[in-house]
Amino acid sequence: MILHILDEEKFLKKAIQIFEDILPNDNVYLIGVDDKRSEVYHERINFDCSFYALKGSRRYKDLFKEHASKANIIFFHNLYKDYKLNLFPLIPNRTKNIWYLWGAEIYGLNPKINNLLPLTRETYKKSLPVLKLVRKEILSKIKKRYQWKLFKKTVRQKIDYILTNISEDIDLLDTYVENKAKRGWFTYFSFNEQNLADELVLERQNILIGNSSSATNNHIEAFKMIVKKDISKRKVFVPLSYGDMFYKKVVLSKGKSVLKQKMFPITEFLSFEEYNSILKSCSVLIMNHKRQQAFNTIMMALAAGCKVFLREENTIYSCLKREGFLIFSIQKDFDCEDALNPLTEKEMLKNITLSQQLYNYQRVKNRIKQEVLSILSERD
Repeated sequence: MILHILDEEKFLKKAIQIFEDILPNDNVYLIGVDDKRSEVYHERINFDCSFYALKGSRRYKDLFKEHASKANIIFFHNLYKDYKLNLFPLIPNRTKNIWYLWGAEIYGLNPKINNLLPLTRETYKKSLPVLKLVRKEILSKIKKRYQWKLFKKTVRQKIDYILTNISEDIDLLDTYVENKAKRGWFTYFSFNEQNLADELVLERQNILIGNSSSATNNHIEAFKMIVKKDISKRKVFVPLSYGDMFYKKVVLSKGKSVLKQKMFPITEFLSFEEYNSILKSCSVLIMNHKRQQAFNTIMMALAAGCKVFLREENTIYSCLKREGFLIFSIQKDFDCEDALNPLTEKEMLKNITLSQQLYNYQRVKNRIKQEVLSILSERD
């Protein structure tokens, strides 16, 4: 049996779908919630092998101990929160411990990593109330150092396998945390079996920047970049439907100031169809993150035929280049005169075809099944 340690968040249903497809009736899902009324992302999944409990509560720990004692594998879907790290002393020695690396564990906990560019950092800091700034600059840093120390100890001593589709993240982890964990492949992301090229849109001119109201999007620098281009006939879409509400106000204010009437913020959650329609109107997607973030949005944009600009230090840039996608560098390619021009039909089809080949659901499911069965069959 596999015990899954999950949070109540937007990828929950996808995670459960994958494992019920590959190993039906051989999984237990312990789902941590922030409060007893938390049903933000979906209706709660209600079947015998799923258990919701308040994160870190006595009931949560009791459920964990009960099911961990019967598990062959304990599968941690991220290790970003200390309530998960605090479970490791309760794990039986015989289990195999898998960690699906999301990225926030490295980029959000490591005090040596700076995810913000200078303009965004300074603009954001100036917007914060004094007490919130003190908490962020002092108290949160103290907590982060404690969590990072606990995280490193856990990875070194307790993790047997690290899974991700972005192996470059594990390379980065290895430079900070010595560990003996084996590597494997895993992702929640996939496309269904439809032919993505059937709805190809060649004429497009709009721009989409970022994926959320998180400062790691480095919106301020992105706005400064694109305002140097001719955007007179373009809309600039800026998704801000979730994230930091203080930062959201900063982006709205700066965006309107710099981009004027060309700024089109997306402040409400959109359906997949609505979001995809916006993507297909865009010639360019700009993701100004220094860190790995928004993989799903980037893949949707590639499949929609967008020209995708990423920062070179972003591990997704290296990952997608390695996989053969046509990806553009913010540092090297955005200054070109034709930067905002759409891809050619041939270039679009290259990215779309590769998206379907590498990330269609059947292939993703089979690859994960092979990975998990291999781990189950390994002897200690």
